[in-house]
Amino acid sequence: MQRILTILFLAYSLVAAGQQNEVKLSISIPATSLENALKLLEQQSKVHFSYEYTRVQGITVKAHTYKDALLETICRDLLKGTSLMFKRKGEQIIIGPAPSREHTLSGYVEDATSGERLIGVSLAAPQFQAGTITNAYGFYSITLPADSLRVQLSYMGYQRLDTVVAMNKEAMTFRLKALNRQLEEITIRGRQAERIEESSQMSRINLSAAMVQSTPRLLGEADLFKTLQLLPGVKQGTEATSALLVRGGTPDQNLILLDGAPLYNPMHLMGIFSTFNTNALKDVTLYKGAFPARYGGRLSSVVDVSTKDGDMNKMHGDFSIGLLSAQATLEGPIKKGKTTFLVSARRSYPDLAAKVYFNNQEDAPEKFKLHFYDINAKLHHKFSDKDKLYFSFYTGRDKMESRYRYNSIGGSNNYVSDAGVQWGNYTGTIRWNHVYSPKLFSNVMLIGSDYHFRSVFSQVGNSNGEAYSDMQKLNSGIKDYGAKADFEYHPRPAHAIKAGAAYMFRIFTPGVLRSKQTQKDEVTVDSVNNNRDIHTSEIDLYAEDDWELSKRLKVNVGLHLSAFNVEKRFYPSLQPRLNIRYLLPGDWALKASYSRMTQYVHLLANNSISLPTDLWVPATDKVKPQESEQYALGIAKNIFNDKFEFSAETYYKRMHNVIEYKEGADYQTSSRGDAWQSLVAAGEGEAYGMELLLQKKSGRLTGWVGYTLAWANRIIPQVNYGREFPYKYDRRHDFHIVGAYKLRKGIELSGSWTFQSAAPFTIPVASYEGVNGPVSEDGNREWVNGISRINERNNVRIKAYHRLDLGVNFIKYKKNGLVRTWNISLLNVYNRFNPFFYYLDRYEKDSPKAKLTSVNLIPFMPSISYSLKF
Repeated sequence: MQRILTILFLAYSLVAAGQQNEVKLSISIPATSLENALKLLEQQSKVHFSYEYTRVQGITVKAHTYKDALLETICRDLLKGTSLMFKRKGEQIIIGPAPSREHTLSGYVEDATSGERLIGVSLAAPQFQAGTITNAYGFYSITLPADSLRVQLSYMGYQRLDTVVAMNKEAMTFRLKALNRQLEEITIRGRQAERIEESSQMSRINLSAAMVQSTPRLLGEADLFKTLQLLPGVKQGTEATSALLVRGGTPDQNLILLDGAPLYNPMHLMGIFSTFNTNALKDVTLYKGAFPARYGGRLSSVVDVSTKDGDMNKMHGDFSIGLLSAQATLEGPIKKGKTTFLVSARRSYPDLAAKVYFNNQEDAPEKFKLHFYDINAKLHHKFSDKDKLYFSFYTGRDKMESRYRYNSIGGSNNYVSDAGVQWGNYTGTIRWNHVYSPKLFSNVMLIGSDYHFRSVFSQVGNSNGEAYSDMQKLNSGIKDYGAKADFEYHPRPAHAIKAGAAYMFRIFTPGVLRSKQTQKDEVTVDSVNNNRDIHTSEIDLYAEDDWELSKRLKVNVGLHLSAFNVEKRFYPSLQPRLNIRYLLPGDWALKASYSRMTQYVHLLANNSISLPTDLWVPATDKVKPQESEQYALGIAKNIFNDKFEFSAETYYKRMHNVIEYKEGADYQTSSRGDAWQSLVAAGEGEAYGMELLLQKKSGRLTGWVGYTLAWANRIIPQVNYGREFPYKYDRRHDFHIVGAYKLRKGIELSGSWTFQSAAPFTIPVASYEGVNGPVSEDGNREWVNGISRINERNNVRIKAYHRLDLGVNFIKYKKNGLVRTWNISLLNVYNRFNPFFYYLDRYEKDSPKAKLTSVNLIPFMPSISYSLKF
């Protein structure tokens, strides 16, 4: 009873307090302006009225007489029929615009000159403290309660656009102008979407093609993967290679997408260069973790690469030539405002230089080929503002061939040997963009991808009058055929929903090895291992929701569901994803993420370097899919008046069912007919560390400083006696400084310095001599090669890696509109000998010492290249 009385007393007190705040008036208001009527009310009620003069100007009211009327009732009558509303706050009444019916503004943002769709443009509505960004196709959508809207568009390298638009338009295309067309070539254009503290996404980095081209070049070649290797959390395998090793992962754990199609082994010249011609690229996004739900199929990273759409208004292109290769790009309209095209081709010519070298060699090959090529092509057709069609195509190939002929002096022995290796990718996508409504956007794709590797060795000759032949062929590869549909829905500026589905049919050729030998026209060996093509299928469904729940709290929650079918085995996988951002005092963003990933492909690789000879194989009944869980926690903020972007992240990643060859297994040269499943062992992997990144994206000086502290370990039964060992890519410290400086008009300097602590390496701790057959009567015996004893894998670390590269661009802007650029790059300026790999030379007989010899690829190396834009 006492509790009930207390509650009633409190309720009565609240009512009484509310009644005491009520203001009643008896007042006559003549026919006058709204401003005068409000002033009269303010004098009589002693309540302050707050409003903007321009909003009440020109509004008149009729005469009214009130007796003991509430102040709120009088205000409601005076504002009736206007577009204004009032709100009581204590002893103040605020008058402002009444909320109108919600309208949606949507459309595209493009380059004003070329018509190229711009990715990640920031659109802000300051009046509502709301905004959005354009998606991967330049589309935006924003819904607000307004009939007209002031919008501010900003994008790195372009003029800021501040305008007022009507919200009743069905679609609105904004066209941004470059800051200075003449200085465009030395402007680093990075994607400037959300401020880093506003986004819920972490572990993501964006790069433009211009940023890649500004870094020093190996043999005149700007290289995307070598630029990515300069970022924290990303490592290179060995000197000069382009393999991406992300957060303790392996090269196969990176999903490489080119206009939506997957690439496998995207490298040239045995991994020295990547397959991407930077002149055809528009945008690159790297995810090191915290994967959005729309991505799946890999454990370590996603590299999403977009190519240019082609100029919608005029024809132009560029040509460049360096010490290693030459390339040409042409783009323009087939029909202005409707259809565009882009064609880009690149071809290397190291075999031409090799011919000059071999002319002075006695044992020169009779035939020699060594080159690669790339071709990118794209068509873009605009049916309407709601429908657009894209067709993208890529092909790239490497060829290495040699022929040697030998004849003995007496002619009793002679032979001809041929060796050849070739590999490459074909990809193609057809994409249809459709706008169902101002809030709903879709992209539907048909995807095709084909990676193939082939090596051949043959020798035909005679020895002492007896003819013989020896031939070995190895074929491997992977083909993808599929379809994907993605949908984006934007109900509110602070709320975006994405969902989609995909189906992929894959054909694996895990390595068909054919061996054939003849002697005196009789076949002595004719074998084919029992590996056959494996047909698989994969289905993916996903949904993700990016929602700003409050000014401080923003979340991106998603779910990726996949299923893999192979040889009557069905593997389902449920993969939750979560990103959280919370704004701390001072606008420091605290971010956390969790992601679970499943990978249905494996790469059979040796334990030294990544090569195209590594074989792609699927999960099977005996070999399970790879899985991982990754946790990350970090802080981020734009600092020093938004000139610098700072982020710090810690991560922990656990990997399951990662595979390696068993000790002593060598599938690539085996002709015993063993299936590859019997030669591999699966186990666990662990990676954890910390990454720091300080980046400057605008101004005369641009670049970044990055540091990584990391650990990467494996524990695999039947490998290293089942004991844990540091993985071959484990490096404790990783430090990079990258910068580009515009010295003056027409001269741009660039440089990068890299330090990586020593990588692990395996050396035998002892070698035992062996004998073949019994001891002869005179005590002699036939000695064979020593047998090495290895106590554990990756048991030593030799020395750290560090290198300084410098570059300069000399740019000339000609009156006829041509832009000429000379690039001079100096690699490994202080001539540091960083090993490509080591081999054991010998053991000391009288002391427990071993001598290792290193093979070094890049000494101090100057290069020069020339490019012309027209």
